[in-house]
Amino acid sequence: MSKFFPTSHLTSIPCRTLSTHHTLCKPLPFVPLLTPALPSRFSLSSPLSNPHRPLSLHPLPDSCRHRNLSIRAFDLSSETQKDESSAEKEKDPADSDESGGDNGSVVKPDKEYPSGEFVFEEFGAWKKFVVKLRMLIEFPWRRVRKGSVLTMQLRGQVSDQLKSRFSSGLSLPQICENFIKAAYDPRIAGVYLHIEPLNCGWGKVEEIRRHILDFKKSGKFIVGYVPVCGEKEYYLACACEELYFPPSAYFALNGLAVQASFLGGVLENVGVEPQVERIGKYKSAGDQLIRKNMSEENCEMLTSLLDNIYGNWLDKVSHATGKERENIENFINEGVYQVEKLKEDGWITNIMYDDEVMSKLKERLGIQEDKKLPVVDYRKYSRVRKWTLGLSGGKDKIAIIRASGSISRVRGSFSVSSSGIVAEQFIEKIRSIRVDVDLLFSESKSYKAAIIRIDSPGGDALASDLMWREIKLLAASKPVIASMGDVAASGGYYMAMGTGAIVAENLTLTGSIGVVTGKFNLGKLYEKIGFNKEIISRGRFAELTAAEQRPFRPDEAKLFAEAAQNSYKQFRDKAAFSRSMTVDKMEEVAQGRVWTGNDAASRGLVDAIGGLSRAVAIAKQKASIPQDRQVTLVEMSKPSPSLPEILSDIGSSMVGVDRTLKGLLEDLTSSNGIQARMDGIMFQQLEGASFASPFLNLIKDYLSSL
Repeated sequence: MSKFFPTSHLTSIPCRTLSTHHTLCKPLPFVPLLTPALPSRFSLSSPLSNPHRPLSLHPLPDSCRHRNLSIRAFDLSSETQKDESSAEKEKDPADSDESGGDNGSVVKPDKEYPSGEFVFEEFGAWKKFVVKLRMLIEFPWRRVRKGSVLTMQLRGQVSDQLKSRFSSGLSLPQICENFIKAAYDPRIAGVYLHIEPLNCGWGKVEEIRRHILDFKKSGKFIVGYVPVCGEKEYYLACACEELYFPPSAYFALNGLAVQASFLGGVLENVGVEPQVERIGKYKSAGDQLIRKNMSEENCEMLTSLLDNIYGNWLDKVSHATGKERENIENFINEGVYQVEKLKEDGWITNIMYDDEVMSKLKERLGIQEDKKLPVVDYRKYSRVRKWTLGLSGGKDKIAIIRASGSISRVRGSFSVSSSGIVAEQFIEKIRSIRVDVDLLFSESKSYKAAIIRIDSPGGDALASDLMWREIKLLAASKPVIASMGDVAASGGYYMAMGTGAIVAENLTLTGSIGVVTGKFNLGKLYEKIGFNKEIISRGRFAELTAAEQRPFRPDEAKLFAEAAQNSYKQFRDKAAFSRSMTVDKMEEVAQGRVWTGNDAASRGLVDAIGGLSRAVAIAKQKASIPQDRQVTLVEMSKPSPSLPEILSDIGSSMVGVDRTLKGLLEDLTSSNGIQARMDGIMFQQLEGASFASPFLNLIKDYLSSL
């Protein structure tokens, strides 16, 4: 939790930045903010965002510089547990007990939950006939030519929400559903993936990779083409049956790095003094403002996260390519820059241009060279209904509520309908499930269970608590499972605590149970620019947040510290109760520390490792539904684009500048209210849009920090 006064806000752009805006005369009550232990502008970076730009790293302390849908439509397993990161093997034995060991947790070990593993089952003769009949009566825009190749371009941002036909970009649920539909669709011969720079976290990458591997169980081919490749892109691509690079491909398999930037010196030079109260030794959300370098605790935490992610990458690539982990590390450390070397050492199948790969696919399908390869793209295939393919599910229904983005209590005047988590709308959906009534059609749904899909760094603390309460009430009447995406920390983890079981990807970023709060003393800055501010007040602490022209008085500082400590205790104690831990044991894993899903599971913060399919399997188990029985997954968050979204998509040719300015506008207009946000926790190789102006980004960051 953190809050810098007079007002504070954290951006909702992918690599989140703590941005603090001040108004001159509007006092706010003390409002704690649930934030991450990572500094703003924190990312896992590589030179991929600009293949010609060298990797830029901030100096680290010496100690850290060198350290070595229907259930069928979603019934996918995480890769077999044999393929889990070797980082787990290297852990201290005391940390390896998935049940929490002697930490007081009564959480079931991961292995006691069903895996939700995808099993491809051939349809019988009757069902095949029914599917063919349904295909004949489908609308023309939902028809697919027999023998078609499904093409998907995986590039840029990947949303965890469903997308409407007017929305641009990729949707993780629709990507996953397309893979499953294609596996069963007799008209689809195979999949051709174009994989380019991705702007999402490792959790989504893991989910997509799992679907690629499960699609291969259908016996159909899946071919990858990668013109620009970094670690994330290769992580996906190596799961394909065949992999092709063009001769001039940009690739940067150089390893992974963590970077953190600090504004302490900048603020000091301009006369701004951040007054920060930290609760939790790993809580570093305020470090960007008060420090000039990385703290030892933050270095320890970031190094651990980096080791987990890098170790997982090495293990999965080793498993996919059949290479020894040591050989992969040696190859990376060799500094390879020639595509020919990738082919020579067996990293790719061959070096070909896109048209040559298409010709190869035509040859594979027996199509004459002068004929066109029948293809269906991601957007069109997303319109194909599961019903047409016999994948519509059974009579038992499980509700899926998606909670993606920053958390706010009410919708801001400038926000669009798909931006972030709005508590009042989320609570409506929760209550509709609890009373088994659809608010739109007043139709009984009789949901057997619910899954809260969380991909959020948090936001408004009050909103997080109100949603937690509604989730707890729902969990008292039917099974509720949390499924975590890229990140579910701070306010996002707060929501998950209300469920009966928490499922995370092995690289989901979660936890961050800690507090940092403060305000800016702008006295020296005001003196430099000749600005003056005078306040008339009544009440001993009336000027606590209004008087940014001076530092705290001793009694104000004491109140501020006590309020921060109280906020931390509430969060920590509620987490301890929810996870069946003693407060002392929870304190050991709290203190603002961010964990990967694997580490969180071994410490009792997470119950099982896997994706949405595993959450569905656990929901079925808790609802006493046989695992082999199909269920219908009902999406409660239907895409409904607003006029601003449609207009925004029409103008997508200026995507970079538009995104930058939109983020700035959000910062300047969304600063009111209690916050419970986790800033700077997105591990990614690309920060923002690849076409965004560096100058505009610089202006945005500067304005966001004053």
